[in-house]
Amino acid sequence: MPVQTDQPMMFSKSFTRQEPISQPAIDSAVRVLQSGRLHRYNVVKDEVSETALLEKEFAAYMGSQYCLACASCGSAMYLALKSAGVRPGDRILCNAYTLAPVPGAIHNTGAKIILVEITDDYTIDFDDLAAKAAEKDVKWFMMSHMRGHIADMDRIMEICRQQGITLIEDCAHTMGARWNGKL
Repeated sequence: MPVQTDQPMMFSKSFTRQEPISQPAIDSAVRVLQSGRLHRYNVVKDEVSETALLEKEFAAYMGSQYCLACASCGSAMYLALKSAGVRPGDRILCNAYTLAPVPGAIHNTGAKIILVEITDDYTIDFDDLAAKAAEKDVKWFMMSHMRGHIADMDRIMEICRQQGITLIEDCAHTMGARWNGKL
């Protein structure tokens, strides 16, 4: 069930303990491993790969027409940045509280990382975002919703709109969450 909120969310689960994997999920993984068909291109005639099935199911869950499964979050963010048109030397905003793959993806495009401060609730500091968004040649904001902390997306979108900045979201920690009824 998707989470719906109009307030920043606080992550309340353990950061270090993973949820147990169900037996049906384990059985499914073992079945794929035993088949030897571990990626999308190693299928037999008329077979749909597990990857393609995952992409279709996740796209439907997210209400999207498309989904591309990637080997890592870093490669997914790199593809998103390159697809948006990021070029070497471009300046990209990024929240300061994030994991290494986010600035790593920006770095791998050759772009310059501009860190945006966070507040005590681990969400974007809107004053710092507005100031840095107004700097010369800033075109993108790669934002992570770290540990399930969702910032006020209406304010973020307004700042981005005012400055002509494209927002690219890393929602790995908030998949399926909604802000004011929107994914």
